[in-house]
Amino acid sequence: MKVWLDALTPKQGRLAACLYRSLKGAGHEPFATCREHECTASVLRLYGLEPVVVGRYGGETKLGKLLADAERIAALAELVSASGAQVLVSYPNPSAARVAFGLGLPYVALNDTPHAHAANRLSLPLCSFLVASEALKGKLERYLAPGAKILYYRGVDEVLWVRGFEPTGSSLRELGLEAKRYVVVRPEEFKAAYYSWEGWAWLELCEELRRRGLRVVVLPRYEEQRAVAEKAGFAVPRGCVDGLDLAYHALAVVTGGGTMAREAALLGTPSYYTFPLELEVSAYVERLGFPLKRWSGDAGELVDEIASLERGELREKAEKAKEVLKRLEAPDSRVLEALRALGG
Repeated sequence: MKVWLDALTPKQGRLAACLYRSLKGAGHEPFATCREHECTASVLRLYGLEPVVVGRYGGETKLGKLLADAERIAALAELVSASGAQVLVSYPNPSAARVAFGLGLPYVALNDTPHAHAANRLSLPLCSFLVASEALKGKLERYLAPGAKILYYRGVDEVLWVRGFEPTGSSLRELGLEAKRYVVVRPEEFKAAYYSWEGWAWLELCEELRRRGLRVVVLPRYEEQRAVAEKAGFAVPRGCVDGLDLAYHALAVVTGGGTMAREAALLGTPSYYTFPLELEVSAYVERLGFPLKRWSGDAGELVDEIASLERGELREKAEKAKEVLKRLEAPDSRVLEALRALGG
């Protein structure tokens, strides 16, 4: 089948790139589109793909998001109609889902964010199949139309790209870092439609880490966060770096979201997320024995824990993570199952 993959965020870019390889290997003909947002296109290029960039991120306001989606729908409709696509595979994505529905294409959705109500309500009722981690059983059915099927797998999305990852040290050379002597800090995604909480004290955490003699690498999501981090003198990549390589060599990772914490934990790097809700897929990763915690205490206590990590302990966590990772499933097998059911 000719399979259209669409990505809105860097995480979705990695997912699309890895699915592209799996689909190609199974005899399908995939092609990828993405929007202009953060490092999404750069992540796809990291895997050797050249996506068609269509549309832009709409920003913080409801009107901005609506207008950006409307523009993207129009542009995607022309492109996809001419492409000969037979099916859409993507995360909950209002613009792509609407185009697929309008052109009569079945939609295979993947999802690990039941809390993203807006995107889920606008997208998932239009899907034929939903692929999700077993950690989310009972959490996503409310969004589906009658007749849609859920295909669960034993793992999380990040298994797809972490399992075959080979560290290169490129991120260390680019930023002048020493392995296990720095902490990666990722601020919250405060402009997302689902984010309605106060931000966490990521800058305070960075300052405290620096006082303890640790270097801090800030991976901002937005220009406002970049400006604050650079003004404070923290290391901030000028372009897009390989976040997996950065996480692999880090002493620890702290993020206001969930994806990078799960990636790092699957690699064996101690990871902490400060999202206001407990994320089901992250709690699942922790239960499996990976070094991942939800943190709701103060910055000083977290820094105490990170500063106390020893190299022997880090090696032990990495070895255990490698063994557990081998026993998990990735979502691509379920995506291929959905395509076979659709006649591909």
